[in-house]
Amino acid sequence: MNPHRLQPRALAARTILSLLTATALPVLAQTAPQTPPPQRFVLEGAVIDSRNAQNLGVTSESGEIAALFRAQKTLTFGILRSAGIDLDTLAPEVRARIERFQTTNVDAFRAFSNGLDLKDQGRFAEAREQFRRAAELDPGFALAVEQQQAMPEITLGTQVQIRAVVAAAAGQAVDRGKATYVIDAARAVAAIQAGQTVVQVAAAAPTDAAALSAGDRSRDYTSNPAGSGTDYVPNLATGLAFTVTAAGQQGRGYAFNNEWKADQYRVGETGALESAGSAVGLQAQRESATQQVLGSSTLADGTVAYWGRWLSTPDASASVTVGGQTHRSPALGAVDWIAGDATRSMPTSGTAVFTPAGGGNLSDVSGSVAVNFVTRGVAVQNLGFTIDGLVFSGLNGDAVYDSRTLSGAFNGNYSSGQCSGCNEFLPGSSIFGGNFLGGNADGLIFSTTVIDRSGAIRGGTTLMKRP
Repeated sequence: MNPHRLQPRALAARTILSLLTATALPVLAQTAPQTPPPQRFVLEGAVIDSRNAQNLGVTSESGEIAALFRAQKTLTFGILRSAGIDLDTLAPEVRARIERFQTTNVDAFRAFSNGLDLKDQGRFAEAREQFRRAAELDPGFALAVEQQQAMPEITLGTQVQIRAVVAAAAGQAVDRGKATYVIDAARAVAAIQAGQTVVQVAAAAPTDAAALSAGDRSRDYTSNPAGSGTDYVPNLATGLAFTVTAAGQQGRGYAFNNEWKADQYRVGETGALESAGSAVGLQAQRESATQQVLGSSTLADGTVAYWGRWLSTPDASASVTVGGQTHRSPALGAVDWIAGDATRSMPTSGTAVFTPAGGGNLSDVSGSVAVNFVTRGVAVQNLGFTIDGLVFSGLNGDAVYDSRTLSGAFNGNYSSGQCSGCNEFLPGSSIFGGNFLGGNADGLIFSTTVIDRSGAIRGGTTLMKRP
């Protein structure tokens, strides 16, 4: 799915052509079955200029139910006129599409309208069933079939996973000078389920290699030169994992790996992470939470990766802001972190295999991550771990690391895997990612978010390095 930008008036026209040609929710009045009069409907539509909130006109149609679908078309053309669209200038194929009846089955139309309402609420599994019923009642109802196929088979109660993806995309978009993205949440969740890329933000290729190597980079690139002396501050790569539990709901796990510039993070004298984040996107701060430094590992270049945990209480809490929402104790549980110097030079030849080195909230980690520095390919191979008492095994997946960040950030979806204790683990919906550490990609922070059929989401992170 490609995010795209639309002008306000164009957005209104697009919405009208794609939605109102097929749907206009009827209000059906039914009386007692003993003396049933003809059913009636009322259709109302308004056009609002999104640039200034000006009401451009309201149109309405009413009558007996037998005239519903013809009235719907009349309403559609009335809305187009209110939007300033000259009907005589419409291409013949566009006008034919508008005039075509998608269905004349009232019950199928009612089910389809219910499906759209449930879709807007994020209740995708229920919406899918309504679209299935609409297509069953009218096999020729192509839009119902299309919507049924687009709906994922699960419902994420608070849409945590997709909101995190959209928030990350929005932050990346702002950083790269983009202003507007239009994202269909249901299709994005379905794409995640199918193991597809949801959002990909393109950036222009560097044009001046000398300027880039000198550290004169645009916001599309990180800057982490080799450097030396007391003024040199390397970029930091981090892995963060935590759980948020809203009142009356099951906990939702998050896991993030990121690279931060010198003004975006703070560490203590012992290497313990105190804060990391930017004004747009993810922000994590220890604040008054208890700091636990749980371990460290020295990489081949002599740098040290540390890991630990922030322990929050309502009176002394850490804070994490993601997707524009700030979480604190008691909703926010412990925050597990891993931090180390982001790599300053990704190799351009050869391969390497990274194996578990401890740290993070994933336990009993096994398997490996193989990296090809020529093709930039990343292969998760037979990975296994335990998280929250659930045992995952046989996880495999492929990705390509991003050469625009010196720590080679990557992310992908698993192609296979099993879970003991899950309610039908969904590898294609689950995500892995990472950033490389050390002077020459000597280590790797690996993060993962796993999901099962019930919508339960858990996040974890761990450290890996070359043997």
